[in-house]
Amino acid sequence: MDKPNIAEMIIQYEKDKDMTDTQFAFESHISVERVHNLKSGDYEPTAAEIKSILEYIKLHQ
Repeated sequence: MDKPNIAEMIIQYEKDKDMTDTQFAFESHISVERVHNLKSGDYEPTAAEIKSILEYIKLHQ
């Protein structure tokens, strides 16, 4: 199974919800710096971050 593209998921979620990186970071309990790095591709998410982000998006769709 392919790993989900977290950057694309975050970007699409923020677009759908008209949300900033800061809002997403605060609500998902991920630092805004990590959100920026994930979206830019400069940072490989940990398993815990992937789980946290996927759960957050699933709960708030």
